[in-house]
Amino acid sequence: MDELAGHGAIRAVFEDLGGYGALASQQGEGGEGPLVGHLQRTNIQLAAIGVFARKGVEQATVNDLLDAAQVSRRTFYKYFANKAQVLEGIYQTSVQLLLARFREMQQVAGSPQEWLRAMVGRFFDYHLAVGPIIRLMQEEALRAQSPLAVHRQRAHQEMLRLLVERLEPELAPRDPLVYQALIWALEAASLDLLGRNASRVEIEQAKTVLGDLLIASLCPC
Repeated sequence: MDELAGHGAIRAVFEDLGGYGALASQQGEGGEGPLVGHLQRTNIQLAAIGVFARKGVEQATVNDLLDAAQVSRRTFYKYFANKAQVLEGIYQTSVQLLLARFREMQQVAGSPQEWLRAMVGRFFDYHLAVGPIIRLMQEEALRAQSPLAVHRQRAHQEMLRLLVERLEPELAPRDPLVYQALIWALEAASLDLLGRNASRVEIEQAKTVLGDLLIASLCPC
């Protein structure tokens, strides 16, 4: 997956706020309001995606991030204490974007089964489109000592809430561990596919199998 594709998750949020155009406009006016700060942070995160995906967390340096974002060291440290905080911000934004898509899909999906199938498809499409940076962040978030670990747990809790909100008004309640186990299954399948650069046929098969698994577990006939 090329570097431009890896920028997709953050760029979607960044451009929703006006992107570089809004940043340039406010800077030209001499403003330093909250929008400028937000866009500066997002600019650094966006530029860092390719650096982390190419070099990894350990090998990437703050200087690499400065060069990629074309910002000064002073600007960088105004918003981030270190490179780990940059990666943390990318991870949080990526998770929030995916969860927001799942929420939107609740409004258009018909039956619970249709929503689950669509959600699984979006999950794999999203992870595989973003590619190496998602794999890197997933692996980092699995380390108990990583600052990403707590955000992974929060993402799982939010995903569990979405499943309960969508399914339990119509279906029998489930033990929360059932939902958690299915979230783990999605996560593990994504890591496996990303780790071995799976073919499109394998990806489509994974969508079908995991969709069947969620439906069989949560919406039995």
